[in-house]
Amino acid sequence: MRLGLRARITALLLVLSIAPPGAVVWFIRERVMALVRAEDVRRIEDALAEFGAAIQREGEDATQALATAGSLLEDDPRYRAAPATRPGRGAPVVFFFPGLADVAPRLMDEVGLDCLSILDATGVVVSSGHAPASVGRIERDKLLLSVTGSSFLEENITPGIGRVLTLQSRRTIEFPGGTLHLVGGRFLDSTLLRRLSPAGTVQAVLLDRDGTILTASDPKNPLPVPAGWSPGSLDGGGMRVRGVPHIVRTIRLHDQKGEDVGTLLAAVSQERLQALSSSLSLVALVVVVTGALGSLVVALVLARGVTGPLRRLEEMTGRIAEERYEPLEDAEGPGEVGALVASFNRMARSLADSRERLRQTERLAAAEEVARRVAHEIKNPLSPILLTLEGLVRTRRLRPGEFDAAFDEAVRTIQEEIHRMRGILEDFGRFGRLPLPHPRPADLNDLVRGVLRLYSENSAGAGIAADLDPALGAVLIDPDRMSEVINNLLVNAVQALQETGGTVTVITKALEDGAELRVRDTGPGMSEAVLRRLFEPYVSTRPGGGGLGLAIARRIVLDHGGRIEAGNRPEGGAEVRVFIPSATAPPAGPAGRGAEVVTPGSKEEAWGPS
Repeated sequence: MRLGLRARITALLLVLSIAPPGAVVWFIRERVMALVRAEDVRRIEDALAEFGAAIQREGEDATQALATAGSLLEDDPRYRAAPATRPGRGAPVVFFFPGLADVAPRLMDEVGLDCLSILDATGVVVSSGHAPASVGRIERDKLLLSVTGSSFLEENITPGIGRVLTLQSRRTIEFPGGTLHLVGGRFLDSTLLRRLSPAGTVQAVLLDRDGTILTASDPKNPLPVPAGWSPGSLDGGGMRVRGVPHIVRTIRLHDQKGEDVGTLLAAVSQERLQALSSSLSLVALVVVVTGALGSLVVALVLARGVTGPLRRLEEMTGRIAEERYEPLEDAEGPGEVGALVASFNRMARSLADSRERLRQTERLAAAEEVARRVAHEIKNPLSPILLTLEGLVRTRRLRPGEFDAAFDEAVRTIQEEIHRMRGILEDFGRFGRLPLPHPRPADLNDLVRGVLRLYSENSAGAGIAADLDPALGAVLIDPDRMSEVINNLLVNAVQALQETGGTVTVITKALEDGAELRVRDTGPGMSEAVLRRLFEPYVSTRPGGGGLGLAIARRIVLDHGGRIEAGNRPEGGAEVRVFIPSATAPPAGPAGRGAEVVTPGSKEEAWGPS
């Protein structure tokens, strides 16, 4: 739907009032949100960096505390071992520890460790400060812990606090006749996680390798783990928690063998960002609506002042289009509208006089054009009849034995052309103009072959060639009218070769949306002046020519809803190209409405040979 001028002015002002403020507000909103989002990302990155630093500090403290515990066990009289001899001849001297089951709890409290176990050389727990129930249990995995650093280790303390992730290291103590291993360290609990974000803006949880929560910075309200979580699925991503988006980062935790033992998941809520986005969007909406209302008022005032005179002019031109030339009754006063009324009245009186003179001239011109067209239409069928008779005479003189066969074919051709003349005369008698086509499915290739047979022998001695597309199916055309087009094009092409000789080639080609017919010759071509007016009536380049052949061909093609164009080929000669639309293309009305004629130099299409 096409908008009127008033609507377009209003729309333009609305766009100018909405787009710039909207763009500025949008830019500010995006900038502010980007800054807030960057601040949230910085906070979570700082929390992860703090976790790494805290793990390093806790590991160093645990290693130092474990060294202190080893020194106490070796040197302190309270824990010093007493020598003893095993029964039997030649038995080695071994050390025993008085109250060994109580050694680990006392050492753990003294050096400030959260967990401490004493294992023998085979990995059997002989004393434990944090899990007394584990005494006698074989825990060989702890013997793999580094003596120079700390590793993450999951413990299941029952009875007691249950599953907990720890940071532990190992220290070896050699005694005559035996070896003891001290394994101890720190719990990774909620106290450690809370230190990652003192303000509480970053929520952290520790997960085991299966995604189960071991501890959280807020144990009473831990960050829920999304369904289907797996290690690595949230790296650098985000998730929604209770309907609120969160920025999420994770750190994998590995045990002494390099295997995943757990994951630290840290998240920052985007609820503040959502609230800020809503506030900025509301501000933007208020700005845009206010600007739109103000522009609407201004646009209506301006549009009324501009479109009022234009509407009056539109009404006046409508009267002219209806051939109503009587003067307007409006007063011819000052101002734009009054001057417009006075000018219109003068033009209306002048047009009324000119119209009457034009009608008289048109009647005479129409009668003359009808006479010329009738003569031309009658002359076209006479040309193939004359050519056929000339061919018969030549056949009888040069090839008498073929005369009978040629005579029968010539009679059929002459009868067809006479029948065509009778049809043309009847159509002109009924309508007083060129007959409208009656399209029906027809084989364009067969139609071309039939017309070419008439030109196998021609006065110019021109060679006639055909390049017909076998893939071309039936085309919706009026065979009689289209054969007239082909005949007119061939007549002009052959006549262009009267002096130089050469070849005329007729080409057909199947297209996606129709069919194409080309008639090209190897003659001298046409001048630019002729090409510009080639399809106008009474334009001819040869003496005695009526100048209606190509004009009639053009009219027939346009009545089929097609397109015709002409031009000179780069390799020499001229070419006329006819496009015939398929049956699904929009039909053209009388006089070729909806079709087009293209000549070289027109802005619709530049000439280019196929």
